[in-house]
Amino acid sequence: MAKLRFPPLARIPADLLREVQAASPAPDPHPVSASPFNLRLGRRQFLKALGILGALAAFPITRLERAMAAVRGRFFTQHERATLEALVDRIIPPDQDPGASALGAADYIEKLLTALDHRWHSIFAGGPFSNRNPYPNYDNGTTKSRHPYDHFRRFLSLTRTQELYWQAQLFGSATVPELAALDAQFSAPLVGLRDVYRQGLAAVDAKANQLFAADFIDLTPTMQDTVFDAVDSSSPADQRRSQTSGNTLNFIGVLITHTLEGCFGAPEYGGNHDTLGWQMIGLEGDSQPLGFSIYSLATQGYNDRPDGMHPMSAPNPNEIAGPIALSADGQRIQNNIAHFSDLVSACPP
Repeated sequence: MAKLRFPPLARIPADLLREVQAASPAPDPHPVSASPFNLRLGRRQFLKALGILGALAAFPITRLERAMAAVRGRFFTQHERATLEALVDRIIPPDQDPGASALGAADYIEKLLTALDHRWHSIFAGGPFSNRNPYPNYDNGTTKSRHPYDHFRRFLSLTRTQELYWQAQLFGSATVPELAALDAQFSAPLVGLRDVYRQGLAAVDAKANQLFAADFIDLTPTMQDTVFDAVDSSSPADQRRSQTSGNTLNFIGVLITHTLEGCFGAPEYGGNHDTLGWQMIGLEGDSQPLGFSIYSLATQGYNDRPDGMHPMSAPNPNEIAGPIALSADGQRIQNNIAHFSDLVSACPP
């Protein structure tokens, strides 16, 4: 019989453990035997059980939900997660294409916030290949039936410096004594992303109740857009992240960045479900080890890929009638590049 392997439980944060222990009665010095045949509770054990239930009942429900989420390897409570999913859908709303929630943005964010909670830190995916494309057959310029192992799913070990950096990013620089000099240099500690999201989601509900007397998830999309804009305009800037990025970042700015990463990054990071994000914007994603053309030893030349998606010797199938026009945003980017190139070329050597 094959040996069963159970996934390791995520660590419960120390602050939650201390609160649960403080709320629970002291252990009974005369416990009932643990024999499977001794199932009856004596008077002392019965009263002890009632005491534990009473302590749990008095324990703040939100803290209990967070402790249970941590045991399941998650970060958000059910309400926080529902609020987050509704929020990311205001950034990329669902229409004929899936919205950010369906694309997996919330999954990506939660995986990022719990990246150090497990034995294998899910920060940097491995490489060089995923298993989305087969190996090329260089003998005849076609494809093989064999796919590479998905190395992206095997996350890399962090160096000591990287681990300190990500501990500060997720839990705050105050938890990393080695970074005290940086805190003094920036004259402000780095607030951990876990706190950024806890406080940000609470602020969203507070603003929703202030404006519409209901939680964010209970509002119509139009009302949610109003709350989203109000939170964006009233949220304080994240001083450290704003200084290091050169842009003023608040909770909404951080959320937008992570939403885009979750929707259009590699699926192994938790988002971009079934590569729907790539498909939505016309990206194929990682094309290796196949590439766009395959060298053939038989002909001493390159063959187009057999799927016909990226012919090297003919127009793309969707551009036979002519090149696809740039969008307005794409045209502005191209104009800016051209303008910048003109400025650079005009500079004296």
